[in-house]
Amino acid sequence: MKIRLKIDSQWLEVERQSMSKMKKSYETWQTETLKKAREAKDLRDLREVFYQLGDRWEWDQTTGAWLSGSDPLDTIGLVLHLPGFHPNKERYVLYGIMAYSKGLTDQFDHLGDKERIIIENDIEKGHFVCWSTTGHGAVDLIPADLTLFNSLDEIFKACFFVAQPGDHAMRLEIPKNKRARFDIAQKLWEIASGNTSFITKEIVVLSHTDIEEKFDFKFHRYAKAVIELERIWKELSGGTLDKAKEVVLDKVPNHLERKNKTTLRRIEGLLRILWFSPPVNGLIPSKKLYEEAESEPVPTIVDKTIVPYLGELVYSLNDLIEKAKYLKWKSVMDGKSFTQGDFFQEMQISNLAKEAFAAALDDILKEHSLAYIGYPERSTIKDKFLRTAFGVIILPVRLASTFYNKIKSTIFKSFNRSEIEESEEEDQVKIPKEEII
Repeated sequence: MKIRLKIDSQWLEVERQSMSKMKKSYETWQTETLKKAREAKDLRDLREVFYQLGDRWEWDQTTGAWLSGSDPLDTIGLVLHLPGFHPNKERYVLYGIMAYSKGLTDQFDHLGDKERIIIENDIEKGHFVCWSTTGHGAVDLIPADLTLFNSLDEIFKACFFVAQPGDHAMRLEIPKNKRARFDIAQKLWEIASGNTSFITKEIVVLSHTDIEEKFDFKFHRYAKAVIELERIWKELSGGTLDKAKEVVLDKVPNHLERKNKTTLRRIEGLLRILWFSPPVNGLIPSKKLYEEAESEPVPTIVDKTIVPYLGELVYSLNDLIEKAKYLKWKSVMDGKSFTQGDFFQEMQISNLAKEAFAAALDDILKEHSLAYIGYPERSTIKDKFLRTAFGVIILPVRLASTFYNKIKSTIFKSFNRSEIEESEEEDQVKIPKEEII
């Protein structure tokens, strides 16, 4: 599957220079690392070198390879499939992993920015909506209406995906014949682009089917396990009135009531970790809670109810993390076998892009929370504030910038035109040399 990616052409040279700086930095890091490894006297010294490299050495190595053999527009995409908050809704998160830095700064996000858009499908109504990224990972306050599209593939084929390095974002650009009648936001973004020229490139995207079936990377199962755990936690917690009825009618002993409350509070704490921290951070507390509930000698109704949900969560999360680790390890340690594997057959992408895909899956699990990835409604107060701020500020700022540049361009053209006219008038009044006596 391919999509059309548009990037503001003015950033190209800036990003090329930035990548050149990053490449030099990487080469220095590589030389120093190899030197330390060669100077190791025994395995203990060599282990110390690995400790110093940290958990991200595979990612850094892949980053260096990417920088050494690609241009600033090298990009690969991947789609993660997630459940919606309602049974009749599904979500799809398109990640673009782009080989360029953050605009005019010297910072670099390891293989470039990992930007995303979120598309939700109402299965019963066949209705799609999309949240684009407005800036620094924050998504739109109001989703774009994709009513006129009938499938995800149709959206990917018909629309443009616009990368905005200066805003650290990615936006879905809907063709005019597929827009809702009163889609003011799309029109405003067109105006905000001004006279900007774009470079358009087709990039390969690994679909959610590819990821789930070929790589056995089942993110949907994990996200569903978190949503189901939260649902059963809410049911077990109940309201104040329900709790009072339970105590009076069922005559739950006080010590069991206290135990149930403690268990539910711990589930609440676990859910906070699962929603607002990267998935890798949730594995240990999930395992601990599951093992304690499963081995409880005298389990309460809450314990019995919660065990299968915790079990599904632990299994799906552990499977996800191990698959990501394996793919990253294989792409680095057995690169030839990985890049020539059956799962990449008929995909016209470079070996570096294949390695970047493996590194990106692992990095998403280590850096992005579940709320960040596909559920902006569940963001923390801080993230909701940023989302609101960027949603309100960025478009007006870009419109004002476009208006300012338009005024400046008009004045500049007018000034140049006046100079040209004055010069022509002077040429007309000059007496030719051959007429001078």
